[in-house]
Amino acid sequence: MKLTSETRETLQHYKSLINASRREAGLSPLNTTQILDDICTYLKYQNAVYIGGAFIQQAGIKNLNK
Repeated sequence: MKLTSETRETLQHYKSLINASRREAGLSPLNTTQILDDICTYLKYQNAVYIGGAFIQQAGIKNLNK
């Protein structure tokens, strides 16, 4: 998967925050793949998200570019 440098920087930032919190709790660190999996799981259970020009709701997709 190709990621922009901005996306990689954002993921690294959150990975650092997440792993610092996990370290304090005595948990093992997560790798980038695990964090992306958790982000996708989180998005899956939201009522609605806006990604790539599409407003995605539980009931389906509404393209706002039409």
